[in-house]
Amino acid sequence: MSRTTRLLELMQVLRRHRRPVSGNALARELGVSLRTLYRDIASLRAIGAEIDGEPGMGYLLRPGLMLPPLMFTEEELEALALGLRWVGRRADDGLSLAAGDALAKLTAVLPGELRHRMQDSALWVGPGWERPQVVDLETLRRAIRRERKLHIDYRDQQGKRSSRLIWPFAIAFFESTRLVVGWCELRQAFRSFRTDRIEAASPLEERYPRARAVLEREWLDSLLPESVSVESYAGATSNRREECHMQHDIVFYTNPLSRAGIVHWMLEEIGQPYRMEVLEFGAPMKSPTYLAVNPMGKVPAIRHGDTVVTEAAAICAYLAETFPEAGLLPAAEARGDYYRWLFFAAGPVEMALSLKHAGFSLTAEHEMQFGCGSYEAVVETLAKAVAGRRYIAGDTFTAADVYVGSHIGWGMQFGTLERRPEFEAYWAGLRDRPANRRSEAYIAEAMQAQAAAGSAQPTS
Repeated sequence: MSRTTRLLELMQVLRRHRRPVSGNALARELGVSLRTLYRDIASLRAIGAEIDGEPGMGYLLRPGLMLPPLMFTEEELEALALGLRWVGRRADDGLSLAAGDALAKLTAVLPGELRHRMQDSALWVGPGWERPQVVDLETLRRAIRRERKLHIDYRDQQGKRSSRLIWPFAIAFFESTRLVVGWCELRQAFRSFRTDRIEAASPLEERYPRARAVLEREWLDSLLPESVSVESYAGATSNRREECHMQHDIVFYTNPLSRAGIVHWMLEEIGQPYRMEVLEFGAPMKSPTYLAVNPMGKVPAIRHGDTVVTEAAAICAYLAETFPEAGLLPAAEARGDYYRWLFFAAGPVEMALSLKHAGFSLTAEHEMQFGCGSYEAVVETLAKAVAGRRYIAGDTFTAADVYVGSHIGWGMQFGTLERRPEFEAYWAGLRDRPANRRSEAYIAEAMQAQAAAGSAQPTS
């Protein structure tokens, strides 16, 4: 095996693993020595591959590396061409155009011989979908991407018409039909609707209350016999669906009127199933049962299998690392800023804002003794950190933005953090994320319920 072929194979092996894999396991799979493996990993890093890890810790390939087209095999190119041509013939106008553009871009950068084979491919896509439809699939796809409720007028097989409000989360393409799958508020169950029988579709601005990934998992659960788990189903069909590594659902201990809202936002971002245990302040949080989870007797906390994590910043960091497919960890070069500002917010920012809220004014001597220093210094440092930046660490949204953004948003809302243009601009880029809006909606409902309960109390 040539060195180039070996490097390509190593890349493919790393791509198949979503969790760190040991050097010994990689070496065995590739049939090379550990020393050769370490040299190959160093070579890949030198050409831009973002491979995290080190000997004894395992290795993980971060997403984002683009391989040159020269590295495609003939079979891979034929698969790409056939797939794009299928989309061009079977999908809606928007996807058809995108498929044609993608095929043209791919062909343009191929070397001459491979370009010729792509253009003269003997793999054709025959006629298939012929049924006319009123609603453009792009409307349905946009509602799914934005996790918006969708109002549809539907005609069933017998010609009976009905109006439905659905939470669409997938579109299935078959040779003879297309189906949109979602939760139907009318039937209070998952339903599939043939797109050629949808006579009108209007996306609402209202987001549906659960993440799309959660709805998909619940739908899969509803399809399987009770004796079959989603994990075993996913493992048996790994050629069609990524392996589900979530062996235990997450239990989220919370009170909506607390800092647990930060973790709620984070859980919505990762898109994994979780179960909420809402605890009232006071005796419920100090009960022996909950003190076994968090001896401090406060929220938030999570239990993931046998693992318990407390403290909002620690939970955010844990979830980002445990579910890397959510993309909430930054690239390696931004990891320093990520940890720096995540824990700066958990330490100096939270302490300074809490002291201000409590009405404490630190003397110069106390500023040296307290870890946060002065309130003014903390605010100035935080303002400089977010000034002119969309995200706090690198060019992508991360768990640090969940934590830092929450403190900035809440601080300005409740007056513990002064409003500055830097804070306003940074928070404006985060607050409309669907996951945050779902968390905020839950908190707003809880506050309304609390207010209603308070007004209903008898007076003496």
